[in-house]
Amino acid sequence: MRGVRTALAVAVGVLGLVAAGGAIEAPEEPPHFLGRSLEDALAEMQQRGLGVIYSSDLVKPEMRVRDEPSATSLHRMLDQLLAPHGLRAQVGPRGAVLVVLREAEPILVAIEQPSPFQSIFGSVEIKALVMTEEPIRQVDFYVDDQLAGSLQRSPFHLTVAVGESNSDREFRVEAFGRWGGYGESSVATRRVEIEDEFEVALKQLFVTVDRGNRPVADLRREDFTVFDGGVRQQLVTFERGDVPITAVVLLDASASMKGRYLEAAMTGSHAFLSTMGQLDEAMVMLFADRALAVTPFSGEAAVLARQLEGVFAAGGTALNDHLYASLRLLDRAQGRRVVVLLSDGSDVLSALRMRDVLWKVQRSDALIYWIRLQDKLQEFSSAWRDFRANREEWKGLESAVRESGGEVRYLSETEGIQSAFEQIMAELRGQYVLGYYPSKLRADGSWRPVKVKVDQPLVKVRFRSGYVDQ
Repeated sequence: MRGVRTALAVAVGVLGLVAAGGAIEAPEEPPHFLGRSLEDALAEMQQRGLGVIYSSDLVKPEMRVRDEPSATSLHRMLDQLLAPHGLRAQVGPRGAVLVVLREAEPILVAIEQPSPFQSIFGSVEIKALVMTEEPIRQVDFYVDDQLAGSLQRSPFHLTVAVGESNSDREFRVEAFGRWGGYGESSVATRRVEIEDEFEVALKQLFVTVDRGNRPVADLRREDFTVFDGGVRQQLVTFERGDVPITAVVLLDASASMKGRYLEAAMTGSHAFLSTMGQLDEAMVMLFADRALAVTPFSGEAAVLARQLEGVFAAGGTALNDHLYASLRLLDRAQGRRVVVLLSDGSDVLSALRMRDVLWKVQRSDALIYWIRLQDKLQEFSSAWRDFRANREEWKGLESAVRESGGEVRYLSETEGIQSAFEQIMAELRGQYVLGYYPSKLRADGSWRPVKVKVDQPLVKVRFRSGYVDQ
């Protein structure tokens, strides 16, 4: 997307804060490394006072410096020299700097186009969003398991000819990083139904009802009236909390979450995961200006927790990008789709605006719950947006949460985080699930407002406000 993700992969030089009590500044006339062997460059680093230790198994004679370092300290120069070769620097004992292999990280891939609701003929542009700190080696595009093309740099947009046949199709994108990272995403599109009669998908509404902040648990089908597009609908299913949950737990792990905030976030998310039912699934994504850790979907809380060990808070915040990606990951999920977001809501580095996220919310069935760390919210200006624009982004996030049928839960202390996660799971278990077949659908991209009325006194009802007819 507009090549922005590459620009977000910054802040890799943590070494400058440790050895010898701080970074070793580069000389007034810095060395020139471009085109020289990596071995020669590291030898010069040693001569200039940096205690670099490396193995010939990792640093090989044929390795060449690909780009002139732009950093202002030797530590950061070293990181820039090593990164293109899949290597990184690690501080060892007594201030020594060890050259080690850079660990591969999961690559987050989302297909923005085509939509699963499209019928595809002729030519189609496949648009993929690829998010990772790792340099991308190659992104492959497949149509019906046949390789359609490959790209090495963003934007990852590829136009392919699929023919004129009226067929179901599957589009898949696979991303490969230079350090061994991998990620993929797929979208299935359906053929045009030519028959006079066509199947209308069951629409499910997840409705929360409380009175005086206490859940109302004894309502019957006849207590509910649903209007879709202004037309009263006939309820064909009525359940309470029985629909399996598929959740993305989205945790802000930017630098502002260091220490007790991240610790409380991890404890709270584990409390949420440990109460999953037999058919429930979840994944956890820790994000900053990039995805720091991403687990697969699983129903085993212990498995998810193990894959998050050793993650620490670092970097800026790209909330919009990762919320959008979470909604995309839920597109093909079954059951009740939920995003549980823990963050102060202060986006700094996202390529996407909140209006882009709201566009996706209106085309998704996912509920969004935002556990907002209220005491950390402050007015700020960033390189991308001024005070007013950042305030609008924050208000847009609140609107997206409420439009989805979810809720914002305000916290002022970390002690409330675990309780907030537990309350969200309890609410999901207590929701009423109303099913109906919408009447008079036109598939014209128009907005279909939804209204739910409950024939009970003094109740508060919360539900998704509508959806796009597509």
